[in-house]
Amino acid sequence: MAKPVTIEEMRELVGRPFPGGTFTIERWENALLCDVMAYERLPDDLAHPAYLFHAPLAGVGLKYGDIFALCRAESDEAIRAGEYVWDVRAPLRVGRTYRMSGSFTDVTRKEGRRAGLMDIVTFRIDVHDQADDALVATVVNSWIFLRSA
Repeated sequence: MAKPVTIEEMRELVGRPFPGGTFTIERWENALLCDVMAYERLPDDLAHPAYLFHAPLAGVGLKYGDIFALCRAESDEAIRAGEYVWDVRAPLRVGRTYRMSGSFTDVTRKEGRRAGLMDIVTFRIDVHDQADDALVATVVNSWIFLRSA
């Protein structure tokens, strides 16, 4: 059995930057997303706002599994979505490439009555339009990692 991760070890993530990268919102992909979400037809160049769930993580330079490993997830079943906060400065647009950058910003350890011991890991990703480097959105996410006692 692996030694439980300490809060001190987890806090070493704070300030650690993501490698960064890009994500392009393709027209066909946006059309499928709008269709599956039963979303009203958007003007041709606007992307569905739900891309803020997907694009920042898809373009930040790490796969989900990489982030889970960095956060020392005990299993795939021990991970929960936490909070999502979006500061949207401009709408996302189809055909545009966005540059992502960000880092881990906080780790908090808590104990819940039902869930038990958990680490809440927060990170921030800035979304810039690659064409003019304008900040389009800032996404702050937290994920919950359940821990063995």
